[in-house]
Amino acid sequence: MATYVLLLKYHSHGLIEAKKDPNFLLGIHKSIERWEARVLDSFHLLGEYDQCTIIDAPDNFKAYRATLGQELSTTAATELLPAIDLPLFQRLMEQSATTAGPHRWQIQWWARRIRRLLRWYQFTRWEEKYFTPFTVTGQDKVANISGPCIVIANHASHLDQYALLGALPEHIRSNIYFGAAADRWFLKGRKEITLQPWYQSLANGTYPIHRGGGSKALDYPKWLLDQGANLMLFPEGTRSRSKQLAKFKHGVSILALEKKVPVVPIYMTGLKAMRPPGTREIRPGPVASHILDPIFFDYYTEVPEATQRIFNAMNEVHQRVLEGGDDAAMVR
Repeated sequence: MATYVLLLKYHSHGLIEAKKDPNFLLGIHKSIERWEARVLDSFHLLGEYDQCTIIDAPDNFKAYRATLGQELSTTAATELLPAIDLPLFQRLMEQSATTAGPHRWQIQWWARRIRRLLRWYQFTRWEEKYFTPFTVTGQDKVANISGPCIVIANHASHLDQYALLGALPEHIRSNIYFGAAADRWFLKGRKEITLQPWYQSLANGTYPIHRGGGSKALDYPKWLLDQGANLMLFPEGTRSRSKQLAKFKHGVSILALEKKVPVVPIYMTGLKAMRPPGTREIRPGPVASHILDPIFFDYYTEVPEATQRIFNAMNEVHQRVLEGGDDAAMVR
C-alpha cells in the first residue's frame, strides 16, 4: 500500500454547495473510497488550496488520477502527490539506497536445509501463537503435483504468507519462493541481521521485486521455475481494501503459460480481521486455508483467458464467503 496527499481547490460550484451543506464535502471521500482507497485524515486549509486529504491506497492508485480528477472536476481542481511517512523516510535517509539480490544460491540444498531448520523461528511459532485454531483443507488436491507449480492466494494481511506456508504439504513448501519489495526488504546497509538481504533470501525464501520493473520483474521467477522451484504469488498485487477481490494482474498467467506449470489457488479466511491493513496489532483468531483444485492450461490458452480462469476460481469461493461467512469457504 502507498500513501498519497490529495490537494483540492474548490470551484465556485463546490464552494456554494459546501456552504449550503457541509456534508457535501464527504462526497469527495466517497469518490476516493470507490477506488479501494481509505481516507486517513482530512484538513481544510487557509491558503492556495482549500482541502488536504491523506489517502492510504493501492500502489496503482496513481493510475486512477485522471479518472478521479474528472469525477471531481465540477467540485474542485485536484493535485495528487505521493507521500511517505516520516519514520520510514528517516530510515531510508540513514541507510544505503542500493539493493542486493536476487541470490541464486537460495535454491541450493544447503540453503534449503538451513531454511527448514529456521522455519519454526520464522513462521511456525507465529502460527501457533495467533492462529487459534488453524484449519487446512484440500491438501489431497496437490498430492500428485511433483513438478514446479505457482501457488496463489487472496491477499488480505501481512500474515498471509504464514497461513500459506502452513497449509502446503512438505514437498511443495520445502522448495517455494516469493517476491518482496526490493526497496523495503533488500536494502543494503541495515544493521539488523534479520533485515539483511542475504537473510531474507536464506531464511524466508524471498527474492527482490523492483517496483515498476515491467516484464524484467518476471525474469528471476522464470529462472526459479526452470530450476524446478515453486512460486508463491498474490495476483491482486496488493492487499485488498474492499469487500471484493481486486482485479488480478497477468503475471501469474504469463509465468504459468510460458513455463507450462499448474496454478494452485488457496483461499484464506480470518487474516484480515487479525491484522487489518494499516494496523500493527495482531489479534489471535481462527484462520483457515482452503486449497482449491489446481488449474492446468491448454497450449493455446491466451493470457487474459488464463487470468480470468484463475480469478473465477477464487471469486467463486469469495462470493460464498460474502454471503455465508468464513465457514462457507470450505472446499466442496
